[in-house]
Amino acid sequence: MKIKEYTDAISQSFCNKQVLVIGDLMVDRYINGKVRKISPEAPVPVLDYKEKRYVAGGASNVVNNLIGLGAKASVAGVVSDDDAGRWLVNDLSSGGASVDGIFFDNSRPTTMKTRYTTKGYQLLRVDREITEEISKEAQDSIYKYCEKVIGKTDAVILSDYLKGVLKDKDFISRIVALCEANNVFVAADTKTLNIEFYKNVDMLTPNIDEMANAVGMNVETEEDINKAGNRYLEDSMAKMLVLTRGDKGISVFSKGESRRDFPAKDVEVFDVSGAGDTVLSTITMGIISGLNIDDSVKVANYAAGVVITKRGTAAITSKELIKTLNEEQDS
Repeated sequence: MKIKEYTDAISQSFCNKQVLVIGDLMVDRYINGKVRKISPEAPVPVLDYKEKRYVAGGASNVVNNLIGLGAKASVAGVVSDDDAGRWLVNDLSSGGASVDGIFFDNSRPTTMKTRYTTKGYQLLRVDREITEEISKEAQDSIYKYCEKVIGKTDAVILSDYLKGVLKDKDFISRIVALCEANNVFVAADTKTLNIEFYKNVDMLTPNIDEMANAVGMNVETEEDINKAGNRYLEDSMAKMLVLTRGDKGISVFSKGESRRDFPAKDVEVFDVSGAGDTVLSTITMGIISGLNIDDSVKVANYAAGVVITKRGTAAITSKELIKTLNEEQDS
């Protein structure tokens, strides 16, 4: 195994890369407490409040993964000038990201998911969001920012959680064309059924359910995965499909090539929240740092193996990843 090649790329090349993330910025709010009784008013638990914390989610978590891996990250998206939006912009900025591409739109709240938890278990999730397409003014503002920074950008990541930023086909096409014209690697993670919107992107990274839904197929056997993966690649017209499969690892589809499978790391799973963001970020960083797709996926599997041992939405760091790789080599 090429452990030294991987750790050298992480320690020496990742820190020299600039990545722009465009997509749905979200806040994950966790309200934790202790359940002592069932309410006399209804058959529901009563949560005695203990603490509240905020975590950057959605496309914001992609940004945090990139920064954790050592990259210079910039971000473009939409938030409101509300408590959640101000917290998110400040959190991203203080973490080291450039936030000049964030557009403020007070006609829609900052997307926020509130999870009520006890002892690490989720009791309830409440979502506050508007998922309609963002305004043309917001699209134009984001695109102008992309034009401004594309010359010093090594990769663009499109993070589509169906919250409105990446709902317009022409807007996505303009961004992809801008990347192509400037020889910038473009990767996308999208939950949309309209995968043809992402024509010509270098890499799409759906999970297995998202792939099945997009192509309208039941995926139960390995042969089903082959058929659905090739259909997804053909329909999306992307250059490469990286399929995340949970505890079965990652499969890679490229036009004219056989599927390649990479098993997941055997670790105790606490929470898979954000693992897809970690995979997307790590593979992108690997490719723009000189690793081939297969090696980049192998490194991403190690990164995912780290974050799923953490509770809640979490990001990888280069220190954690190098430590894990070195432990693998020693074993």
